[in-house]
Amino acid sequence: MDTLPPQSQTQGLQIAGYVPKVDSFIIILDSSSSMSSVYKDKIGGRYSRFTIAKDIISRMNNALPQMKIQGTLQRFGYGYLDKGKLTEAVYGPTTHSKPDLEYALQSIISPGGHSPAGLAIGATSEILGSTRGKSAVILISDGEKLKDEPLIKVKTLKNQFGDRTCLYTIWVGSKTESREFMEKLASEMRCGFSVTAEEIATNEEMADFIRKVFLARDSDGDGVPDDADKCPDTPPGIKVNAFGCAVDSDGDGVADDKDRCPGTPRGAIVDNRGCWVVKGVKFDYKKWDVKPQFNTNLDNIINILKRAPHLKIRVEGHTDNIGSAKYNLELSRKRAKAIKDYLIKKGIGKSRITSVGLGLSKPIATNDTKEGRALNRRAELIPVK
Repeated sequence: MDTLPPQSQTQGLQIAGYVPKVDSFIIILDSSSSMSSVYKDKIGGRYSRFTIAKDIISRMNNALPQMKIQGTLQRFGYGYLDKGKLTEAVYGPTTHSKPDLEYALQSIISPGGHSPAGLAIGATSEILGSTRGKSAVILISDGEKLKDEPLIKVKTLKNQFGDRTCLYTIWVGSKTESREFMEKLASEMRCGFSVTAEEIATNEEMADFIRKVFLARDSDGDGVPDDADKCPDTPPGIKVNAFGCAVDSDGDGVADDKDRCPGTPRGAIVDNRGCWVVKGVKFDYKKWDVKPQFNTNLDNIINILKRAPHLKIRVEGHTDNIGSAKYNLELSRKRAKAIKDYLIKKGIGKSRITSVGLGLSKPIATNDTKEGRALNRRAELIPVK
């Protein structure tokens, strides 16, 4: 058995800036008798097509980045020259392990028999039926005398799994028509492509192949591929959803990383900080009674409290800095109590509501402008346990 020099091996690819785009892969190796022919291109020299094919798999295996992915190695060949199976999975499907895959690969000692590629592709369909997510099928062959209707089996694969599965063919041959057939197989699927052994001969070329087949670009590092990321450039460390957007756990429209008041109840009216506020309720100067025209704004709070009978809240009153601190503290207390009394009057139990005045001590905007002072004159609702 001939072997390639050890320098052909590739080290593990760095995954920074990328995320896995497949959940499983199946490598189909042609181990039929035609693969014993010498590969006559520049990377072959005296080596057989079979040796070149095995070296491609070995280099690919070594270069794969560390990621949790299911792997399978399926071979076809032998046939009439061997009493074994026409095609079989010599490895997997199982969680990918570089040493285990390499060991299984080296157990395929020599090529022989005819080329039942269609059977191998059909077996791939069975394996994919037991997996979830997206898969990459990689067929490595010289493309010569492939039997058992491989093109029809690829069409079946496409009809069964659609965009879930991509087919990539690697041609290790010498005849133009066999190369064209390998290209036709790949083009029949909805995704995938065909390359020659020469086109992935260097470490850089193999790394590029792996990025295209196994990985997707993730520019902001949030774990969501760029082509599916609806919120690019999220800050590092931010928890995101499946669309790459910052998670909004309480559903108030303010993402968790900007939410100053997490855990607001569903349906609550919040400000740009994500805090539950009494919006639209205005008090006359030096007054604290709730005017009838503002009742509908408070009814939203009542509806939420009635939907959640175990929810308790604290009403916090705030003011701007016009007047003394003592005056504003008392004014804020009275306004908070007015809102509390209104809610109780509408049927919310006294034990569920407390109120407190905080005066001018917690501004959320500047008091140097009319607009800022208006924002500081507010009432906030705080869920309490």
